[in-house]
Amino acid sequence: MSEYGDVVYRLGDANAWEIYKETVEEWKAEKGFVWTDLAFITLDPTSVDQFIAIRNDGTWAGSIDDVNEEALETFALNFFARAKKKTKPSTSQSGGQMPNGTTYPTEAKPDAATQVLYEKWSTEAAVMFAAASAAAGGAKPKAPRKLQVRSQSSTSDVSRPPLQRMPSASPKLLSMFPYLPNTVTTCNLTACTILKSEPESIHACQHDVEKLLRASGLYSYEWLRQERLRWHPDRFGRLCEEEWRETGKKLAGEMFKLMSVLIEDLKSRTGEGS
Repeated sequence: MSEYGDVVYRLGDANAWEIYKETVEEWKAEKGFVWTDLAFITLDPTSVDQFIAIRNDGTWAGSIDDVNEEALETFALNFFARAKKKTKPSTSQSGGQMPNGTTYPTEAKPDAATQVLYEKWSTEAAVMFAAASAAAGGAKPKAPRKLQVRSQSSTSDVSRPPLQRMPSASPKLLSMFPYLPNTVTTCNLTACTILKSEPESIHACQHDVEKLLRASGLYSYEWLRQERLRWHPDRFGRLCEEEWRETGKKLAGEMFKLMSVLIEDLKSRTGEGS
């Protein structure tokens, strides 16, 4: 890292550190990100593409073999535990109303029924992504596997249930989309109804997506921004079976756009990310 914050790296074989390079490029592409935001990084000198990187805002990324995944995740989530800052609740986050008339108290406990739907959908989607990543990345039994980029600050609330490890799945490329549960896609605004009636769509609007994601209890600008990464059409397309790739990219692109709208909406209302 230079005195101007530029980062250059050379790690031997050009194709040996794909997960690390992908993480670096993702962070470099973020608006406003500078490398002085990096709080900690270590690269394993004995295993190719095994590393962990943590930023000052608690966002982290890493890759490691399955056996040590839990230890790496615990370390990342507790890195700032002793330096946790007390924050005052923002007056701009007292709550609001969605265009379809649904209210959302920002800091309120998520609706139990919707939270169950979110947990089920999120787990199933995570398993699908993990299996597709394994299939797309080759069949080395102990090769480091990328962990989802998470924000430590959004998971540090002791009132929330602890993170659970996702069940493993056999490597398999994506051939279907993890659609939102039907019981969540209930927005009946005219424009949204027309959008959801399209034959090749995710059959959900931004209000449906927001309703489900708020049930996570983690809804914030940083969390949304990290969640959106996996729906980038090009990134999603690399995980799809060839004959379904174009359809998959189209559906993922729709989800990516809806999440972008939610991010901009949250940014305009709370001033985050500016």
